[in-house]
Amino acid sequence: MAISQGDWVYCENGTGWLFGLDGRLGDQELKFRDHSVGRVEKIEGRFVDLWLIGPNEKWRVPRTEAKRVKVDEVGDQFSHKICNICHRRLTVDKFSVNQINSKGRVRRPSCKRCRIDIDRRPKKPSQAKRIAQQRPKKGDLFICPICLKRSIVDVTANIVADHDHHTGNFRAFMCGSCNTGLGRFKDDKVVITNAKRYLEQHDSLDL
Repeated sequence: MAISQGDWVYCENGTGWLFGLDGRLGDQELKFRDHSVGRVEKIEGRFVDLWLIGPNEKWRVPRTEAKRVKVDEVGDQFSHKICNICHRRLTVDKFSVNQINSKGRVRRPSCKRCRIDIDRRPKKPSQAKRIAQQRPKKGDLFICPICLKRSIVDVTANIVADHDHHTGNFRAFMCGSCNTGLGRFKDDKVVITNAKRYLEQHDSLDL
């Protein structure tokens, strides 16, 4: 299938020439992760200049290496899916099943390889007993330290033990929604600060 400027493509073999930060093209053929997805910036003869979204790098690859991605034909219901972290076009079996609903299997948005890095350090088993003893009991009043929502433990909210993904250490108990939120923001204070700034910039109530 012919490709055009602006198309999303994937590179099966992951070989090409990397552009430096100064915009100069390197003279040595290098390897990047196979099946990486990028956007076509320029087509010149037998070569294509791509911006790879995963590593945020610009590469020049042979035109035959770039295969067009049909964005409406990737996802859980198709044979291939694009990882939301490394941005590689992979077969769906490279993504763990997260749940099963009426539409079939719903797989995680990150591939199994990237999940290893995301999960990094699991909760420390040595802390499990102490965490279990400290956990608020069913029926107790609980106030989440982040959203400050009042709830009845295991009745009106699911209370979970949050842990540091870098060290594996237990941090605190919080509601399941806020724990998921921290995970979505990758426990990254910069990302959370950017989210706060975004909300302030788009505060329609101007409070």
